[in-house]
Amino acid sequence: MKYTILFTKMLFISCLLMAMGISVTGCSDDDDELQSGYGYAQFRLYKSASYGNGESGKTRAGTNELEYLREAQKMKIVLINNEDGTEISQTVGLDAINDQDAEFGMRSEKMQMLAGEYTVVGFYLYKIEGQELVPVISGEPEKETVIRVVDGGLSLQDITVNAVERGSVKFTLVKDIANATRAAGDAAYLLENVKYVTIEVKDLYLTGKIIPPLKEIPVTYQEKGKEITTADGEKKTYIYSVSVSDSLLYLKAGTYKISKYTLLDRNKKTIEVNVTNIKENQFVVKDNQTTEVEVPVYMRTNSPKLKDYKALKAIWDALDGEHWSYTGISHTVGCNWNFDKDMDLWGDQPGVELDTEGRVVSLNLGSFGPEGDIPDEIGDLEKLQVLTFGTHSDQVGGYLEKSLKAYMSVEEKKAVRADYYETFLRKDLKRDWKKMGFSEPLLQVIDKVNTEQKPNLRYPVQVTNSQILNRSGISLKDVSPGRLTNGIRKISAAIGKLTNLRQFFIANGKFEGFEEGTDLSKLESLTDVEIYNCPSMKEFPKEICRLPNLELLNLANNPQLESDVLLNGLKGLADEKSATAKTVQMLYLGNNNLTEIPKEFKNLKKLGKLDCNNNKIAKVHPLGKDVNLVQLTMDYNQITEVPNDFCGYEDVESFSFAHNKITKFPNIFNAKSVYVMSSVDFSYNEITEFAGENETGDNAFKGINASTLSLAYNKLKTFPGILFKTNSQISTLALAGNGITDFPKGALDGKYTNYLQSLDLSYNKLKKLPEDFDATKMPYLYGIDLSNNHFEKVATGPLNIDHLNVYAFRNQRDEQGNRTVSDWPSGISQCPSLLAVYLGGNDFRKVEESLTGFRIVEIKDNPNIMIDVSAACNYIKAGYLLLIYDRTQAIRGCDALDLE
Repeated sequence: MKYTILFTKMLFISCLLMAMGISVTGCSDDDDELQSGYGYAQFRLYKSASYGNGESGKTRAGTNELEYLREAQKMKIVLINNEDGTEISQTVGLDAINDQDAEFGMRSEKMQMLAGEYTVVGFYLYKIEGQELVPVISGEPEKETVIRVVDGGLSLQDITVNAVERGSVKFTLVKDIANATRAAGDAAYLLENVKYVTIEVKDLYLTGKIIPPLKEIPVTYQEKGKEITTADGEKKTYIYSVSVSDSLLYLKAGTYKISKYTLLDRNKKTIEVNVTNIKENQFVVKDNQTTEVEVPVYMRTNSPKLKDYKALKAIWDALDGEHWSYTGISHTVGCNWNFDKDMDLWGDQPGVELDTEGRVVSLNLGSFGPEGDIPDEIGDLEKLQVLTFGTHSDQVGGYLEKSLKAYMSVEEKKAVRADYYETFLRKDLKRDWKKMGFSEPLLQVIDKVNTEQKPNLRYPVQVTNSQILNRSGISLKDVSPGRLTNGIRKISAAIGKLTNLRQFFIANGKFEGFEEGTDLSKLESLTDVEIYNCPSMKEFPKEICRLPNLELLNLANNPQLESDVLLNGLKGLADEKSATAKTVQMLYLGNNNLTEIPKEFKNLKKLGKLDCNNNKIAKVHPLGKDVNLVQLTMDYNQITEVPNDFCGYEDVESFSFAHNKITKFPNIFNAKSVYVMSSVDFSYNEITEFAGENETGDNAFKGINASTLSLAYNKLKTFPGILFKTNSQISTLALAGNGITDFPKGALDGKYTNYLQSLDLSYNKLKKLPEDFDATKMPYLYGIDLSNNHFEKVATGPLNIDHLNVYAFRNQRDEQGNRTVSDWPSGISQCPSLLAVYLGGNDFRKVEESLTGFRIVEIKDNPNIMIDVSAACNYIKAGYLLLIYDRTQAIRGCDALDLE
C-alpha cells in the first residue's frame, strides 16, 4: 500500500513538470546553464526511535518496520532540483562497520551532484537477494526537507526509518548472600570458578513470556575495592568480587526480569541452577543503549563453604586475631588476615588452603603469633586435612611450613615425615664429622667414600681451629625448650569432628592439653601428630592413644613432663590393647626426661624410626627381633648396656648410641648380614671391649656390616682386630681418642679388610704401626689420620698404598709432651695418589723434597723447618697448591708467600 501511495505522488509531480515544459532527468554534465560546480550529498539512515526528539529536516518511513536496520543494503533516493524542477533519482549502497554498529546508523555512498538546493521527495530501501534488489520499505519526509549541495563540499542529510527497537545488555554476576530459608541447593561454589552463565529472562512489556535463553555467556572474574568508613571513622578498602560478561547481548526494547540462571565451569559443566530464589531484578532495555544488569547469584550463608569461612572468623576472633603478625617464610612478614571483604572471600587468607570448591583443607596458624583457646568452630572445618599450630621447624628456618599442604604426592609426604630426622637427627659425615669423632683432614676422604669419586682437593674443605679443638660435648641443633612463637593454650573437643584430618601439628606454644572429653577415636585419617616444645603441657596427651591409624608421633622437646608421666603415657601408647600399638611407625621422643625404654615398645611391630636423643635413659628393655628399626638415635643418655635382642637389624640404616656410658660394644650385629648399615655410632662411650670377644659358638662376637663405624673417644687400649677377624665389612672407621697403645701384627687379618677406605687413629698413644700395615691388607685405603700420637718417626707403611689420597701425621709427642719426629719422610712426593699431607706440629728440619705433586701441604708449627718451594711456586700462585705454614718459618723460593 505504501509503495502505491508513493508511486502515485511521484507520477503526479512528473506530469506537472512536463506540463510546465520542464523535462525529467538526472544529473548531467552537458547542461551549460547549470555548470556552476559540483558537490557531494550523503545520506545517513537512523532508527526513528533513537534518533532524537523530532529534529527538523529528517525523513521518516511509513508504517512498515525493519527487523534490523542492517537489512537495508541499498537505498534509492528521489530529489527535485529547486532551480529547474528536475527530478533526480539515484540508487546508492548503504554501509556500516559491522552488523552491531548498523543499529546505530548507516551511511550511503556519496552522490556527486551539481551545487544547488534539492528537495527530498522520498526514498526506497532494498535488500539484495542474488542478483535482484528486493524492496523492503519506503518513506517520505514528515515536512519539506531541503538539502543544499555546495561547490566542492559534502552535504549530509539524515533519514529515519521504523525498525525494531533494540538495546545491548551487559550482565554482571553479583553475590546474593542470603539466609537458609531461601535455600536451593548448597550453593557451595567459588564465583571465580564460574566461567559461563546461561540466563533466561521474561518479557514483562510485550508478551509476558520467557524469551529463548541467552546461552553460555562467557564471564570474567574480577575483584574490586571500594573505600568504606568504619563505625570508628576509620577508612578502609573493602574487597568484593563480581563476574562480568565478556560481550554485549542484544534484546528488544522493553522491561525484563531474570527468571533463571545456570552457572557453568570452564568445561561448561553445570555448577548451580537457580529458578525460584532470584532476588528482584527488573531491568529496562532502551533502543541503542547499553544497560548494565546485575544478576544476583545466590549463596547460602550456611552453605558448607561459607560455614568454613565463618569458622575462620571465629578462630581469628578467639585467638586475638587483630594483633597477629606473620613471622614465617611463606607469606609477607607482618601480614594478617583480612575480613574487610565479601564473606565468600574470607577463605582467601595467608596460611589457609582451599580446595576447588572453596572448602578449607589446610590451616597453618603457628607463625602468626595467635593467643588464646581454639574455639568450638574448629569442628566446622569438616574438610580439613592439615592443621598446624606451629611446627618443629618454625625457629630454625620454617621450611616445613611451605611443604605442608593438603594434597601431597607420596614423595612430598615422605619428605615432610622425614623433616625432623633430617633437620635434627641424621648424621652426615661431611657435616657431622666432629660430632662422630672424625678428624677434619679425613673430610676429603669421606667425600670420596660417599660419592665414589676422586676427592675435590682443588678447593679443600676449610675447618677452623675452634672446630678442631671442640671435638666433644653435646652439640644440639634442636630448638631450646621453652622458646615460644604462639600462645595457643587449649583446643576444643570439637577437634574430634575433623574426620578428614591427616596431619596435626602443635608446637612452640602454651598448649596445656586437649579439652576435657576430647575423643579422637573417629579420626581414622589422622596419621601424623606432632606436639613439640609445649612447656605448659604437664600431662601426657592420652587422647592420642585412641587414634586408630596413628603412624608418626613427635613428642620431642617436652622436658617439663615428669619422667613417670612420660613413661606411663608411652606405656599406654604401646599397650597391646591400644589401637596405636598396631600402627605407630615413627616415634620422636628426644630432649625429654625419659628414664627407660618401656618394655611395652615390643608391641610396636611396625616401628621403624625411634629417637630418644638427649634423655635420661639408663635402662633399655629388649624390643625383640620382630621390631625392625630402620633409624635409631639414642645419643646423650646414661645407657650402660644394649641387650642382645634389643631389636631386629635387617632394615637398619643408621644406629646411634653416642654419648652414653656403654662399656662393651654390643654383640647385636652380624658381619654376614646381606644388609649394609649406613652408619653405626658408638662414639663418646666407655667401651673397653667387645661383647663375645672371648666367647665361642653362638655367644661369640659376630662382627658388623656397616659403611661407617665410629668408636671414637672410648677406652679401647688395643686396636680392635676382632672387627676384621670376624670379617666385618667397614668402609670408614673412627677410633680417635681412645688412648690405644697397642696395634699388634695380624690385627688387620680378615677377609674384608680390603674394604677399609678411611681410618682415623688420631688422639691415641701409638708409637708404631704393625709391619703388615700395607697395601696387601688395605689396597683401597684413601685416607688415614695418625695425628696426636707418640710416634718417633713417620709411619711409612700407609705411604706405600697406591690409592692413598690423604695422610695426616700431626703433633707427635712423647708422654712428657716433647716433639718426637724430626726426619722428613723422604720420597713422600713420589706416592702415586697422595694429594694432601698434614704434617704440622712436629719438628721437621731440612726438607729436600719437591711439593709439586700435592694439592694440600700443611707444615705449620714446625719451628726448625727449612724448605725451598721454588719448584712449586707457580702452583702456589695459581692456587693449585695450598701451603699451610707459619710466617716465621724458613721457607724460600716463592715471593707469593707472606713471610716475615
